[in-house]
Amino acid sequence: METKERILKTAMELYNDQGVHAITSRHIAAEMGISGGNLHYHFKHTDEIIKTLYERLSMDFDAIVLAIASLPVIDLATVMSIVDRSFELVYKYRFIFLHFVEISLRIPAIKKDYYQLTQRREKEFLAIFEKFKADGIFRKDIPAEVLQALITQIFIVGDFWLSNNELTLKLRGKKAIAHYSHIFSSMFYPYLTESALQAIPDKA
Repeated sequence: METKERILKTAMELYNDQGVHAITSRHIAAEMGISGGNLHYHFKHTDEIIKTLYERLSMDFDAIVLAIASLPVIDLATVMSIVDRSFELVYKYRFIFLHFVEISLRIPAIKKDYYQLTQRREKEFLAIFEKFKADGIFRKDIPAEVLQALITQIFIVGDFWLSNNELTLKLRGKKAIAHYSHIFSSMFYPYLTESALQAIPDKA
């Protein structure tokens, strides 16, 4: 593994364990056993490391959304699988979500990008919802404003479930992912068609 990749991997591990406020470039370099100068050759400061990790997170989510859009037909099992993948990704980059307000104030470029991303995601989600309707997953009679509200709910729960977990259940790893992905999936229940509801394992 190249030094730059090792820096990113080590930084994410430290940020996930201790938070962005407690970790400096000195801590990252010490953990890796390299000099500060070597680290700063690749990244001038820790904010650059955080921004790079955020960009990778965004790209990974883009891949998930693109995968949904490219499917010729979608069934409920596929939707649930995609939800699980999304929550695994959030947990992998959990320091970003747990400290997102702090990070966005510290790195204005991330705040700006997040706003632009939410605008783009809104259009992508609406297109996916139309596909859900066409494939018999979503009811066709859902008002536009209700679907718009669902998108906001997706952002709130998807981006901030980790904060709720830290303040309440304190689940870790797969238990946290499984619990909150189930809660997230439950938001879709009122929008499902009868045939989609019958496809839910618990209702079989």
